[in-house]
Amino acid sequence: MRFAVVLNSATACEEFLESEDPLAIARQLRADEEACRSGRLPSLLALYVRSLTPRKADLVATQLCPKTAKYSRSIKTVQYSGIVGSIKAYLTHMTHERRLENLPSVRTEKPKYLPLTEDYETTLKVLDFIKNQDEFRITATTPLEDIVKTLEESLKTSSSGYQDHVPHVPIREAMPITKSQRKCYICQFWLVTPHPQYQSLCKPCGDFNLASSNLSRPPNLELVGKTALVTGARIHLGFHTALRLLRSGAKVIISSRYPRNAALRYLAEPDAGHWRDWLKIIGADFRAARDVFQLVEYVKGILKKWDVDGVGKLDILVNNAAQTWTDSIQKEQEAIEQEEVLLLENSTSHCGVLVASDYAPRVRGGTQESEPLITLSQLREQIVKAIHDTPNGDSMVANLPINGNASTAVQDPSDKCSWFQTLHEIPYEDIISAHSVNTFVPLILIWELLPLMGTTRSQSPLPLSTKPRAHIINVSAREGMFEANPKSKHKNGQHVHTNLT
Repeated sequence: MRFAVVLNSATACEEFLESEDPLAIARQLRADEEACRSGRLPSLLALYVRSLTPRKADLVATQLCPKTAKYSRSIKTVQYSGIVGSIKAYLTHMTHERRLENLPSVRTEKPKYLPLTEDYETTLKVLDFIKNQDEFRITATTPLEDIVKTLEESLKTSSSGYQDHVPHVPIREAMPITKSQRKCYICQFWLVTPHPQYQSLCKPCGDFNLASSNLSRPPNLELVGKTALVTGARIHLGFHTALRLLRSGAKVIISSRYPRNAALRYLAEPDAGHWRDWLKIIGADFRAARDVFQLVEYVKGILKKWDVDGVGKLDILVNNAAQTWTDSIQKEQEAIEQEEVLLLENSTSHCGVLVASDYAPRVRGGTQESEPLITLSQLREQIVKAIHDTPNGDSMVANLPINGNASTAVQDPSDKCSWFQTLHEIPYEDIISAHSVNTFVPLILIWELLPLMGTTRSQSPLPLSTKPRAHIINVSAREGMFEANPKSKHKNGQHVHTNLT
């Protein structure tokens, strides 16, 4: 038998959660989520799901997110918490007029309690016990109503006349935190048992990370027909991101300061034959403005060739390139020499992957010969304007020595990596290049490529859509994060120019 119930009170919601199966609860939560999206009044069920037992809550999460439940319990739990949390937030911020609306009734089955085998066994044990007790005066012919009444009175007497014996257990003092203890990189709780694969993560976060990674692998992620641009994709995160996109079927353009070394790394992959035709590598040094805008033009041209209609469409932009530290001039020269060797040794093997251009890697991006995004002279002009320096236009920065007083000099960074330099050791050029690469270049790429990602620069709003037209991922590092503890070792006064980005 079905009857109507309105979930507008704590009692109604708690009865619904107790009597209904996980599928019915999940359907109601989905209906409430849709009501929030449509600007209607949802039920109050989300406010009381905390009363569910852990087992039943897990079953509700499985019914709520059936597609991802098979991969990881962590992802399923996160999605379940996200849906419930969004409904709660909507209820909290509703207008007064919206609160006065009437909730629709919910058709539910009349609750039926089916005793388990254990319940029957317990009942028989109790009846057998009280039958042999003189104080109850119960026999085999005593009516059931009298037995129930006697048991209820016995329960009242027991609860009022006797107290449960609870032994006194001293409270254990909190264990002191030793220096060897670490926090999980994701959840920031103390790391008691590290994940077997990710030593910096706890086990739940590690499992969540693995499950999320599996969701972005073929066949779970299909990107056939999609295009992507990944900057700084020669090594590390950018390299593996581009590989994941290629193996999922996407056509990928990557940028690198050392394009031939990048090509060597990609073509060394065992499955390179499957996707090398969909990979394009462009040489660009983001410390020079010319390279940035030249990259934009090359990307537009490649996208037009890939597009059947000849228009060009970019589906994914990953701003991964970053200037975290400045290598010494000697190391940059060695990398440039390696590029020249690869040019001579592999002049034909990289054909089709490398985009033909006049780009050549240069020490410090060649900012001495080409135009950087921000010049040191421009910085000096800003300083002069700000502090109203001498009338003849000479600024104190212009007269700084190359090697002199460490507190004021523009240092030559060739002797120490900028990652280990303190504030007074970092040259102005490093500060400029870090902010150029980390901040200005992503802004330029988004500005120039946004028209190819399904939007325009016009002020007229586009029609709303539940499906994103494209995706922009701005990769960030932990250097720019605020620390909870002022004594954190991560904010130790070194590489200040990247800590500020």
